[in-house]
Amino acid sequence: MISFLLSALKIIILLGFLVFIHEGGHFLVAKLFKVKVNEFAIGFGPTIFTKVKGETKYALRLIPFGGFVSMEGEEQHSDEKGSFSGKNIPTKIAIVSAGAIVNIIFGLIVYFIIVTVSGNFYSTTVDYTLDNYAAQEYGIVSGDKVIKINNKEVKNRNDITKLLNKNGGKEIYITLIRNEQEVTIQLIPTIIEDEETGIKSYYLGIVFTRIENNLWNNIYYGLIETKDFSLSIIDNLKELFTGKSSVDQMVGIVGISDIVVSTNGIYEYIYIISLISLSLGVTNLLPLPPLDGGKILIYIIEGIRRKPLKEETELKIQTLGFSILIALSIYVTYNDILRIF
Repeated sequence: MISFLLSALKIIILLGFLVFIHEGGHFLVAKLFKVKVNEFAIGFGPTIFTKVKGETKYALRLIPFGGFVSMEGEEQHSDEKGSFSGKNIPTKIAIVSAGAIVNIIFGLIVYFIIVTVSGNFYSTTVDYTLDNYAAQEYGIVSGDKVIKINNKEVKNRNDITKLLNKNGGKEIYITLIRNEQEVTIQLIPTIIEDEETGIKSYYLGIVFTRIENNLWNNIYYGLIETKDFSLSIIDNLKELFTGKSSVDQMVGIVGISDIVVSTNGIYEYIYIISLISLSLGVTNLLPLPPLDGGKILIYIIEGIRRKPLKEETELKIQTLGFSILIALSIYVTYNDILRIF
């Protein structure tokens, strides 16, 4: 029972916090532009706590999986002072995008702090090579520094791993610095296939030297890893829309909850918070109604047309987008349940 309560608490704190900073972003920017906020709510369903301060009602609701900021004139036109509908398009876009931007910035800052404090970075200089792997077979030796793969510059071990995976086990060109001279070696990576999943992994068989743990190195390589981390989220979305990855690989609220429950220790928990925050922010900016990105797309269209869409047309677009998201959520949740059980 205690274990169940702790697991539930971990999920509620994580989701509640991320929703809070997301909606807080909308709220603060709305206030900055003097838009009247009728309600700031965390959660959905029955209200369990409420407090009115100024013109805004602050509410905590029973179901913790979401939240909202209700602004005057957001759903329909209003001539009241401080109406959202009375603001210009750049202001509307700033308010609507603020939540996702806060999630992205928070995720990146937390991830940067985690990796910088850990100081666990590796250079591209060879410490030693492993027996029966490609690097040793093709003559790579201790002290060699990998600077390029297939003529693409590499700055850390992660760059090398990504390029190996992208190349898919085909022959590659590795450019090294050896005895202050540039050397290029052609080799085929060692391919290891998982017997259960059939997934192939590609290795050089190199153990790289660890970078000296000092403040400058940690900040420098922490920034590189944070950039790679953020780009990997975008790459995953690109692969989804280009068909390179399947919807079956997506994770919904059930899958996220399972990942959160499985975390061990505060370090892992905070890392997952940063990952989910960044994913939430980027996903929310996708141009799909009723996501924030979908609303931004509608405002851009209105700016180009120089007049608002008919309320009936906008409602149809929002309804269609909402229906698609609900169907996708059900499918993803079903897959989450199958994976877990």
